[in-house]
Order: sequence, then C-alpha cells, then structure tokens
Amino acid sequence: MRLRPKIRVQLFLVLGITLFWIASGAFMAFYKCVNYIPSTNEFVFMVPNQLSFFRFLLINIIGPAVGGFIGGSILVFYLSENLRRKSYWYYMLINFLFFIGFILLLNTLVPYIFYYREEIANAEEPLKRALDLLIFSPYAVRNVVTWLIIAWITIQGLNIYEKYTPSTLISMFLGRFHRPNEVDRIFMFLDLSNSTTIAERLGHIKFFNLLKDFFSDMTDPILNSQGEIYQYVGDEIVIYWPVKRSVIKHMQPIACFFRIEKSIQERSEYYINEYGLVPLFKAAIHKGHVVVGEMGAIKREIVFSGDILNTTSRLMEQCSIFKQKLIISNEMLELIPEEKKSKYSLLHLGELALRGKLSKCHLYGVDLKDE
Repeated sequence: MRLRPKIRVQLFLVLGITLFWIASGAFMAFYKCVNYIPSTNEFVFMVPNQLSFFRFLLINIIGPAVGGFIGGSILVFYLSENLRRKSYWYYMLINFLFFIGFILLLNTLVPYIFYYREEIANAEEPLKRALDLLIFSPYAVRNVVTWLIIAWITIQGLNIYEKYTPSTLISMFLGRFHRPNEVDRIFMFLDLSNSTTIAERLGHIKFFNLLKDFFSDMTDPILNSQGEIYQYVGDEIVIYWPVKRSVIKHMQPIACFFRIEKSIQERSEYYINEYGLVPLFKAAIHKGHVVVGEMGAIKREIVFSGDILNTTSRLMEQCSIFKQKLIISNEMLELIPEEKKSKYSLLHLGELALRGKLSKCHLYGVDLKDE
C-alpha cells in the first residue's frame, strides 16, 4: 500500500520525536549515574537501584521510546491537526495538559514496573508508599519537570518544523544553503481572486481570518502533492516542487491545483456561513532554474532568485485577461506525460510577450475534462 505524501511526512515527524525522546532518555541515564561527593570533591559514576548500567540504560530508553511514539503520534496526528485553527495559547495549554498527564502516567508506570513494585506491594500502606515513591519524591518531581521541558522543546521543535518545509529545514542543518547554488524547480503562484473587493466588504480582521482558513485548507492538498510552501505574500501563496521523477510522473503541480479546488469546494458551506462567499482563485505554473541560498544578516531567510519567479508572476496576471483559472507555460506542458494529457483540457492561448520581458512564451489554459 502506497502511503500519501502527507502521511509519510507525519510518520517522519513521529519517528523524529521518538528518536529525540530516546536520546534524551539515554542522556538522562548517564546524568543520573554521575554523582558529586562533597567530602572528597570528586565525581563518582554510580548506577542507582543496584542495577547494571546496561539494564539501567535500557529502562531509561524504554519509557521515552514508548512515550515518544505514542505522545508524538497523538501530537502530530490529532492535536496539531485539530488545533490548527485555534489560538496559540489555547494550542499550548491543551498540549501542556496532555503532556503533563501523559508524563505523569509514564513516570509512575515505568518506575513501578522496574524499580518499586515489590517494595510497594510489601509496604504496610501500599498506596501511601506508592505516592511517596512515584509522585512526591524529589527524584519523581525532577523527572516530571525534566520531561515537561523535553515535551515543551518537542512542541516548539514541531512549530519550527512547520514554519520551514521539511527539505529546507534538513538542508539548513546540513549547511546546503550557506553558499548559493542553482537548482531546477517548478513554481506555482496562486492568488485569491477579487481580494480587494472582498477585503473592503469583510473588513481587515475578518479578511485576514478568511486568508488563514483559505491557506490552511490548502495544506493537505499541497502535502499530498509533494509540494512545499515557499512563502505567503498578502493573498498569494507560492508553492514549489523539485523536478524529480515522482513529481513529473503524477504531474503533481497541476494535480495540486485541482486538489486545492476540491478542498475549498468541500468546505464551501463553512465559507458561506462564516464569510458569505466561497473563495475563488487563479494560478500559474512554470518551470526553470533558480538560485537558492541564505539571505540577510540579522533575520536570515532561504531565498529563491531567478527569472522563473518573475515569469510565473507575469503568467498569473494573464489569468484575468484570458478568464482562465490555471495557466501553465510551454516548459510545463513539455513535462506532462502523454498518458496524463488526456486527463486535462488544454487551451493554447498564444505566444505572448509578457510585461517586462523581451522573449515570448507559449501559454496554455488548463482544466479537468468532464468525466
């Protein structure tokens, strides 16, 4: 069974969270074994609970492995999905309450199973002894506080991950953008139609909320089309794809547009009830070489630079002129596999000299054929 790109991204996130928690658990195991002896002014490596270090390390990894996988799955697949439209503080509060409950559960179960089960069972007051050992002891409190900090880092890391595209974030860590380099990319510029009129009618705050909902509803179609969001510019979104076999084979950029269209149509009742309209949009897709690298000194950003960006912007202007919702360039048309062309209705709009350019470009309107 082939997983959708969005599911693969989410599973990659869960795996990353799990590995981070395992690494944190291993580090904490080493940390707990290092003890300072004031009388001799020395650090002594001593494993707690009279265990071998390997067993102690394994115990400190099992909990984070289970916690990272289950907690990460709930965070990625449920909390982030369902709280996407809520306020930041509401999002943080729900996540904090979830993790404090989840961590308390893990930090009582794991020590009970591996350390204190017999001691609690043989105590005169088992419940009191269990609370003293598992909840109120300095060791337990320190453990809970430490893992809450790790959970907070996890949530913030997820926020950073969502701010940058996955490949961009990895490339930043590997230093690929430290020096500019030329890459081949497909770009889509997608713009909300009649935005000025809508903004005047709704007011600035409600119009901003409309844009938030509009862009949010695009997220799944973009991920499922292997696309990555470059930037938001007012009421416009810029999406890009690497020119690779999987993208070309399924013609993901064009498929992305119609997936977004379907997503907005499925939410039409919500938009009508909330804003009194269903947003319409237009887009242009073009392919070419761009230079990518880090730009800026104080606030650094990953920036694409090249003629393709200007050309795609000019192509989108033609949508209004030719009454087309999607326009592609001849460079994009040449990439479409022959078996895919029958799926689309292609209208040649002519060879046009675009504003600000000396060369001409063949433009094509694209729509889905009626089934």
